[in-house]
Amino acid sequence: MKVQMKKVVATVAMAGAITAGTAGMAYAQDSSGSSSQTPAATAKGHPRLRMAVRRHAGKIVADTLGVSTQDLRAALKGGQSVNEYATSLGKNPADVKTALVNAADTAIDKAVANGRIDQPKGGDLKGKVEARVDKAMDHHFGQSGA
Repeated sequence: MKVQMKKVVATVAMAGAITAGTAGMAYAQDSSGSSSQTPAATAKGHPRLRMAVRRHAGKIVADTLGVSTQDLRAALKGGQSVNEYATSLGKNPADVKTALVNAADTAIDKAVANGRIDQPKGGDLKGKVEARVDKAMDHHFGQSGA
């Protein structure tokens, strides 16, 4: 039961982390502005869960682009956004966005089906996913101020 609960929490937190910032795997930055009821806030309180969620989101991006997570991490630390990195590889950034949105929607649907969140909350979360993924894909994680 405990493991199943952790999986459900991780699934919901993944949706929140994807909406809070996909490229967060490069740096452990706080994406403030979320209320205490959002999955992102839940993930914020659990650093190990947050790290696992970011790794999963990074893996989705890397798999979609056909690169290793190490190459993705290096590009993000080098100052490129996910959109810029995808374009530099000759890939369509919209494919990455679609993969991330689909993963978040699937995680939210699973949490609703398991009764972990109610349908209105699931719909609210799904309504925010696309805009948050867009914002995250344009974010630059390089050395600021250097």
